[in-house]
Amino acid sequence: MNTNKKNMGLTIAFSTKSIDPDFISHLKTTCGVKDVEVLPYENKGKFSLTEVYNKALDDSSNDIVVFTHDDVILENNNWGRKLIKYYVDSEYGILGIAGTTHMASTGRWWQDSTKMMGRVKHTNEGKTWENKYCSTFSKEILETCCLDGVLFSCHKKRLESRFDESVTGFHFYDIDFTFNNHLLGVKCGLIFDVRLTHKSMGATNEQWEENRKSFVNKFSLHPKTNEPLLPYALKPRIIFRDKKLKIKNQPKVSIVIPSKNNIKLLFDCISSIVNKTQYTNYEVLIADTGSDEDNKNKIKEFIKDKKCKLVEYDFYHFSEINNEVVENHIDDTTELLLFCNDDIELLNDAISEMVSVYNKNKKVCGTIGARLHFGDNTVQHDGVFLFSRKNNDSVQIGLTHYGHRSSYTYTTNTIDRIGNTAAFLMIPKTLFDSFGGFNENYIECLEDVELNLRCLLEGKRNLFCGNAVAYHYESQSRKTDGAIRQEDYQLMVGLIEKNKDVLSKFIPLMQN
Repeated sequence: MNTNKKNMGLTIAFSTKSIDPDFISHLKTTCGVKDVEVLPYENKGKFSLTEVYNKALDDSSNDIVVFTHDDVILENNNWGRKLIKYYVDSEYGILGIAGTTHMASTGRWWQDSTKMMGRVKHTNEGKTWENKYCSTFSKEILETCCLDGVLFSCHKKRLESRFDESVTGFHFYDIDFTFNNHLLGVKCGLIFDVRLTHKSMGATNEQWEENRKSFVNKFSLHPKTNEPLLPYALKPRIIFRDKKLKIKNQPKVSIVIPSKNNIKLLFDCISSIVNKTQYTNYEVLIADTGSDEDNKNKIKEFIKDKKCKLVEYDFYHFSEINNEVVENHIDDTTELLLFCNDDIELLNDAISEMVSVYNKNKKVCGTIGARLHFGDNTVQHDGVFLFSRKNNDSVQIGLTHYGHRSSYTYTTNTIDRIGNTAAFLMIPKTLFDSFGGFNENYIECLEDVELNLRCLLEGKRNLFCGNAVAYHYESQSRKTDGAIRQEDYQLMVGLIEKNKDVLSKFIPLMQN
């Protein structure tokens, strides 16, 4: 960008029933901008916020204008300087601190909490708490389709639309303005460097409901294409480190990929391993579980110049196939096993990232997992989460993945999890062998959950590597409805009950 930060000032505008000099002083002293202009508009309900904010756009002497509620406490100093830098270093036209990548057909932008972004503190009746709508990504701008009005800003010269003054009162002015500009091509984003406490709680009322209906009617069709619009989804960005890791100590990694007639998925998976991996000491074993002869020949041709070997079977059972490959086709020179579905596609050098974690934690290492995303970039897996719930006199066990289906609820760090999915799971071979491999009594799923639990019972740590990242085109290789068989569930619960003294500290009791 050619905008000069040194020549940029900041305007802060707000509507209030009664102008408070202390609040103006608070804004000036915390923003850290020498050339700051504060525009307070005394408004006892005569004017809508769309009218007030349009006046602020006209009155402001600076290109960057911040709109805020009059009942906020800015928690960090120099937030204004940081805001200016974001505009200087990017093409964004609107920035805020709370928003979403999804607009429901109802117009309730917060309806799908998994797509919400940002974090805001609230205080009310002597209690203070923080709503964390997603993970924190410092110094990043996350693109949104709309932003909440507690505090947001714009660069006047990058706008495509002013505030719509047909939106009356004090509701939906923010959603209408930011969503409309987004649809017209203005980049709207969320940042984490402006932290505040809001001294009230948002609430809906009759006016909010009327404005919601008007919003849904207004945006039933896209303003540019005139095509049906709501519900609307913005594809999130996947954040990860993508740099070369030089690993001097390279333990041998054997990658096991079961597959059957999934030629495109398999080839994409292997190509991503070959193209993304700087790590050299690995082999790939493709466990074909009954592909057509023509497809087998295609596989053989595809892998002939790669570090791959084809092993042929005439049946499929996840535990048995993987165990058989490890027992009969992988020798003791292998230190690490990597179980990989054929519907995995690496986005970075996930193998080097995971081996690096192993090398730093050899003595305590159980499983190592990677962050997996669906094709729409939402989260598929950010680690396994087990929980328990009381149902009358019995305790039921629940299973999910951290961040599942969210836009930005995931980690980029290495952290402890109760477990990792076998869709892409690394484990020391000696540890895997000591368990006798996967428990073959499982019919369809949960064998990986048991493997993780056995690691915990051995005093090992299951480590989730948030910077090992891949797509997981889930269930394209095996067409399942995702339901867990009762037999598999009871098998897992039996292990937990038998070892509840140890495992209960890893499985929180959730309230109904």
